[in-house]
Amino acid sequence: MYSKDIELRHLRYFVAVAEELHFSRAAEKLQIAQPPLSQQIRQLEHMLGVRLFERNYHTVTLTAAGEVFLAEARHVLDEMEQALARMQDAKQGLVGRLNIGYFQSAEVTDAIIPAILQLYRQRFPTVEIQLRATNLQEQWQAIQAQEIQLGFAACSSDLPKDLDMLVIERIPLVVVCAPEHPLASQPAIALRSLINEAFIFCHRQASHFFYDRIVQLCGFSPHITQEVADLRMLLGLVAANMGISIVPASAVSMRDQGVIYRPLANLHEADIIETLLVWRRADSSPLVQNFLTATREVLEQRNKSVASIRE
Repeated sequence: MYSKDIELRHLRYFVAVAEELHFSRAAEKLQIAQPPLSQQIRQLEHMLGVRLFERNYHTVTLTAAGEVFLAEARHVLDEMEQALARMQDAKQGLVGRLNIGYFQSAEVTDAIIPAILQLYRQRFPTVEIQLRATNLQEQWQAIQAQEIQLGFAACSSDLPKDLDMLVIERIPLVVVCAPEHPLASQPAIALRSLINEAFIFCHRQASHFFYDRIVQLCGFSPHITQEVADLRMLLGLVAANMGISIVPASAVSMRDQGVIYRPLANLHEADIIETLLVWRRADSSPLVQNFLTATREVLEQRNKSVASIRE
C-alpha cells in the first residue's frame, strides 16, 4: 500500500484520536465503534510506514512523526473544508467571474444598465464583473464562444437562434434642434419635412448601427454636413444651430446642451430603439441566472414606478 491510498477519513480519524488521545472517546466523537477506528489508524500507519501513536494499556501519546503529521492533516482538512465551501458558493453563483459585453454607442445613454449592475453587485459582492465593449457581431460571437456570458445590445431582428434575449429598455427616437430653429415650434415633426435639413451625425465607425438605422428610417438620403465622435459634441453643434439630428430620447437627460427635443409624428415601432440583454439559451449557470433575476427585478421596479407616476 502507498501513501497515495490515504483517504480523508483516515485523516479525520487520526486527528480525532490525536486530539482526544483516547481511542474510546475518539470513536464516540466520530460516532463509530472503537475496533474499526483502531483498524483504520493501524492501516494509516502502515501506508505511511511510520508509527503515529505510542500505545499502552493506560495512555496514548503522539510520536514525533505523529506531531508533524497532525499539523499537516489539520491543514489538509481545513483546505478541503474551504474548497467545499467555495464549491457551494460557486454552485449558488456567489463567487466567480461574470464577463459582460456592452454595445458601445456614441448616441445611447442607458441609465438602466448601471441600475442593474448596482443591484447585482449589492447581491453578489464577491463575484468579479468584467465589462467588455463590443459591436453587435463581436458580442454575439463572444457569447456563442463563451468568452462572455451576457451582453447588452441594441435591438436586432437577426439574433442567432442559440441566443436568448430580454428587452430591458425601449427608447423612441426624437428630433433635436436649436431653440431658434423653425422646427422647435412644432409639437411633433414628420420625417419627410426633414429632407432639406442639414444633419449632424456621429461617425459611422463610432456607431454604425444607429447611423444605418437613422438613414434607413428617414426614407431619403439625409444631407449630412457634420460627423462627430460623440453625442455631447453632436448636441453642442446642434445647439449652435449648425444642423439638426435624430437621437434616442435618452439623450434628453443631457439638457445642459441647450437644445430642443421634439417627438416624431406618427411614431411607429421602427422609430423605437430597444436595448436587449442577450445570453446563450443553453446557459444555466448560477452566475447568469442570478444576473437575469436581478435584471428582471430592476425592470419590475421601474415598471411599478412608471405606473405610479401615470396614476
